[in-house]
Amino acid sequence: MSETIGPLGQRRRRSDDDRTNGDYDHRTHPLDVLVPGIAAQNTVAYGELYALLADRLFAFAFRLLGDPHEAEDAVQQAFLELARTDTPPTRGRSLEAWMFTSVRFTCADVVRQRTRRPAVPSDDVPDLDYEDLYDLGLDPVLESALRSLTPQQRAVLHLKHVEGVDGEQIAGILGLTRMAVYATAARAERRLRELLGASSGRHPLSRFRGLGHG
Repeated sequence: MSETIGPLGQRRRRSDDDRTNGDYDHRTHPLDVLVPGIAAQNTVAYGELYALLADRLFAFAFRLLGDPHEAEDAVQQAFLELARTDTPPTRGRSLEAWMFTSVRFTCADVVRQRTRRPAVPSDDVPDLDYEDLYDLGLDPVLESALRSLTPQQRAVLHLKHVEGVDGEQIAGILGLTRMAVYATAARAERRLRELLGASSGRHPLSRFRGLGHG
């Protein structure tokens, strides 16, 4: 998948439909009805899109960043970029992927900026209980194990097990090959199995709500 990095709001994929092909082009999608309104920059359509996607995008960003404020900013940035683009997606499925990809780009920028900033002494950072403030439906033991994984591994697992996205779509959102997605998922799940002490015949995420189905 090729990408172009341009001015703010123009950092996008090759085209709005490059992740929809074959049968995907003919399937209905919940966001299909919003596509004309998004193209016309209709505020009602944007509001409905926000209501449908904001929580999911936040959970994805939070999984990558671990900070609720930065995750919220990443979601807002995705909607700003959508409003600014001259070529919005023309199908619901590609619109959904576009938004997740935009959040992924912003999260990657945040992670890069973190490496350039001096570390803040831990005594100066408020001790926030993210699980109390932002319930992502995960057991604390699993949450702790997930934080030991790389951001890419967390992103793959979140898209696969929480969003139910297939390998090809994950590859498009994260800018990976399908083989890289499968390899990353296998390594991450093996690591979780080690950390959680799951038996070899049991999926490491199977005992948590909404997770571990494949």
